[in-house]
Amino acid sequence: MSKPTLAVIGSGIAGLSAAWLLRNKYQVTLFERHATPGMGAYAVNVGTNTRTGKAVTIDIPLRVITSGYYNELFNLYQTLGVNIERTDHSGAFFTHTGADIFHYKTYTLGERRFAFLNSPKRLSKQNISQGMAAIKFFAEIKKVNLDSVTKLTFGEFLQQWPHRQSAFINDVLMPMLSTICTCDYDSVKQYPATIIIGYLACGVAKDGVWKATHGVADIVQRITQGYQVQANSHIQAIEFGDIETAPIKVIYTQDQQTKSQSQSFDHIVIATQPQHAAPLIEAVDPQLAKHFKQIKFAKSSMVVHRDDSIYPRAWQDLSPVCYSVNQDLQRPMATVCLNKSMPAVKDCLPVFQTWHPTTTIAADKTLADVTFERPVINFDTLKHIALIKNSMLKNNNRIWFCGSYLGEGIPLLEAGVQSSLFVASALGVHKPW
Repeated sequence: MSKPTLAVIGSGIAGLSAAWLLRNKYQVTLFERHATPGMGAYAVNVGTNTRTGKAVTIDIPLRVITSGYYNELFNLYQTLGVNIERTDHSGAFFTHTGADIFHYKTYTLGERRFAFLNSPKRLSKQNISQGMAAIKFFAEIKKVNLDSVTKLTFGEFLQQWPHRQSAFINDVLMPMLSTICTCDYDSVKQYPATIIIGYLACGVAKDGVWKATHGVADIVQRITQGYQVQANSHIQAIEFGDIETAPIKVIYTQDQQTKSQSQSFDHIVIATQPQHAAPLIEAVDPQLAKHFKQIKFAKSSMVVHRDDSIYPRAWQDLSPVCYSVNQDLQRPMATVCLNKSMPAVKDCLPVFQTWHPTTTIAADKTLADVTFERPVINFDTLKHIALIKNSMLKNNNRIWFCGSYLGEGIPLLEAGVQSSLFVASALGVHKPW
């Protein structure tokens, strides 16, 4: 007996994990508009490792994870056989004019991770004060009863929290959260308090961050086994038949062709960003499409380059992640020295990845310049997300949605996997771990 057919549209982590989870029960076809599955669409070659002689490719943006927050993603990686390694994302914070704010470094000894002040002015009053504030903040944030803050935004929580220290929050915490959520400070403050506190209390300050040892390419190679991938496919429309049980038609163009093609499926999983999902379903369910349109998103610029002039002092003396904080702007500039944060890049020429550049990066030293979008979560957004989730609970539903915006928490990789597990479970597939 042939398996029912299922299309997955979009190949971020949500689409890839949904296709992989459903591959045994369904005949799965994954559609992706890029030449390679989307999770690895923006990788860039940063040169040759002088020790091994091998070319090194890095992901844009970097995919770093922490064990306390990314439970399902860690389980997925383990099931796929993806190796992970620690990566150093300790930080140096400066004003946009180059004045010191806070500078710390981490060391790992076995399974233990230690942080200490790291700066030519490491014993300055300000650096010690910020270090003590950080220790106190992360100790106290774990004690917050989430049930007591369910109706508060993160900004409202900070205003009433007795343990807040304005200098640490404004100069260190908010730049970090803005970078993690890839949005401005006001958007971070509009997040439900439970979401941000849940992230901060998960142990990231203690456990540090990890990455896939061999990058996204290795993940994609493993997670695309057992089903068909159709790259360079530009989806034009989705059409339902005249009767409820009729196959759902996916209309698309392939490669550079202008003539449309179509395939029919029993189920459709739309795993795109919400602003791209809306036009696909507008003709099918215009009321549901309105909810997708109400989900706001923030645009970000990420540049991979070799221009070390953006640093306030020699990059060799700084921690791997450098934040330039201008209180007149709504976002920091955050630069990762890949040679320091990633073992594979250690022996390459100096290379950096900068989010939200606020100074000019030399064009002749730029390796890649990528713009991407990420949903911004607030209480209004959650109402629309709840209605989208409810649409998948109706009897005989055949159109499904997954993506990081539909998970529980900040729309990161973990939330994308959570959403794919929800869809898989609804379609009769239990998680394999």
